[in-house]
Amino acid sequence: MKRFIRWQGFTFFVIIILVFGAFWFFFVDGIVKGLIQKYGTQAVGARVELRSANLSLFPTGLELNQLRVTDPDSPMRNAVEIQRISLSLEPLNLLRRKVIVREMDLDGIRLGTPRKSSGAIKGKSRSGKAEENGGKGKAEGAAKGPCGAVSIPSFQIPDVKKILQTEQLQSLEIVKSLQKDINGEQTKWKDALKSLPGKEKFDGDRRKIDELKSAKKGGIGNLLGSVSGLTTLKKDIQHDLNRIKSARSDFTKEIASLKDRLAEAKKSPLKDVERLKQKYTLSPAGLQHISKALLGSRLCGLVQKGGAWYEKLKPFIERARKKEKGHEVVKPVRGKGVNVRFKEYEPLPDFLVRKAKARVILQAGEITGRILDITPDQDVLGRPLKYTFGGDNLKGLRSFDLSGALNHVSPTQPKDTANLVVKGYKVKDMALSSGTAFPLTLNEALADLKMDALLQGKNIKADIAAGFDSVKLSGGTTKETSPVKDALLSSLSDISRFQVNAKIAGTLSDYGIELNSDLDRVFADAAGKAVGRQAAGFEKKLKNGIMAKVGGPLNATEKDLGGLNGIGKELTERLNLGNGVFGSLKGLKGKEGFKLPFS
Repeated sequence: MKRFIRWQGFTFFVIIILVFGAFWFFFVDGIVKGLIQKYGTQAVGARVELRSANLSLFPTGLELNQLRVTDPDSPMRNAVEIQRISLSLEPLNLLRRKVIVREMDLDGIRLGTPRKSSGAIKGKSRSGKAEENGGKGKAEGAAKGPCGAVSIPSFQIPDVKKILQTEQLQSLEIVKSLQKDINGEQTKWKDALKSLPGKEKFDGDRRKIDELKSAKKGGIGNLLGSVSGLTTLKKDIQHDLNRIKSARSDFTKEIASLKDRLAEAKKSPLKDVERLKQKYTLSPAGLQHISKALLGSRLCGLVQKGGAWYEKLKPFIERARKKEKGHEVVKPVRGKGVNVRFKEYEPLPDFLVRKAKARVILQAGEITGRILDITPDQDVLGRPLKYTFGGDNLKGLRSFDLSGALNHVSPTQPKDTANLVVKGYKVKDMALSSGTAFPLTLNEALADLKMDALLQGKNIKADIAAGFDSVKLSGGTTKETSPVKDALLSSLSDISRFQVNAKIAGTLSDYGIELNSDLDRVFADAAGKAVGRQAAGFEKKLKNGIMAKVGGPLNATEKDLGGLNGIGKELTERLNLGNGVFGSLKGLKGKEGFKLPFS
């Protein structure tokens, strides 16, 4: 009789099922959790923690609970914390070694939550001081790094004596250099005069002429000898005259150059005055840029932080690949080795999230969003990542809308966009400047913000427009007071609204911010006269102090240059003396009864 069931085979099958079930029940969730924490930590550069993971077969999916990602710039805070992540997978694609997520839900996303312990990884994490200081540099209100430093100058009149003790005066260096060159010219021309023909030489030539005049008394032989001597003497005198003329021409050019330099040296103290005035005082024109000093550092810090996170997320939307033997080779995000990609009829990337829904929890309320086509292989899928987030009637915020795309379909020509619109944001006690020079706080305001940003390749371009209504500003008290600061503080009560416009252009590592605001005009109108009076007083003191240091050397230099006039007179006298001797030589023509060999 045939048996329908082979009990030995059935028993073996049951044992395999039980072993697999036990492994799945006791170990697989822990393995998944460990892999996520390990590779997440490596990717972020700071600790990534997960409370639990639950991998299911029917239906095929994965659930993650309490995911915490440490901010690498601030190890005592989480950059993001997600209460629950649920993924539904496509099981048939798993057989093709492709992880395709049909839909992903991210619920309970919180940003910037505190940690009980540091999430720093040795050798990876950086100090969070830059963030805690609001992105400010050493100078108050300075836009640090690629933004350039724009700081709020002191409203006090600086101590001129201290400035001149520390500053190197360019005018003094110019005068010292000129004086050194004049002394060198004096030595050079005194030596040159020694080698040039002078009175003794031309007196000797005149005696020779007198001797040749008596040549006719000695007969025809002496006459011919006289003519030969006159020819030689003429050439000798002409050579001496040419040397003196050349020397005087060179001397005239050098004197003219030194006089030009002296004229510039006389102007240089005023240039030092202007340079130091611009450096140490707030000019009326400087008030036109005070908004950049107040707001630029905050904006620069946001751009730098956004750029840093973009670089961290870039490997998840684009990964390096090359070709070997005609086939594309991809380095996986996790693991070792390479995957060789052969041409597919309907290509799918190795990892893809078709649709993700997110719920972000903020103090103002909840923001929901949707992200489509998350994959590091957009060129395979042929579609970019697109996202939209929004929220209405939030606490202290009327509406929030963010949309954009990360388009890396063509890896050589990536194009990422972001468009943000915020309406009715209630600003409360925002410190615009917390330093000692000009502490300023935006106590209340209703803000509307619009931003359009484009990152094409390495080039970034963004336009930002923000309007503030129902504004209340206040300034803090400081030990230092001045008419300028008093005028600025008194103008705060007159400001009820203002507009801020900013343009960002450059690359992520080297960009500039062009920022202007109505505040510039208000502050310039309020304190312009006080600033002008203060700057004028400082300029007068600075001019007197600089001339006290430069005036003496400058007068000595001018006197030394005047000493070169004696050398010029000497050259002229020698030239006149030589011309007189040469003229008397030419005067011999016809007077002595014979024709000289020159006209």
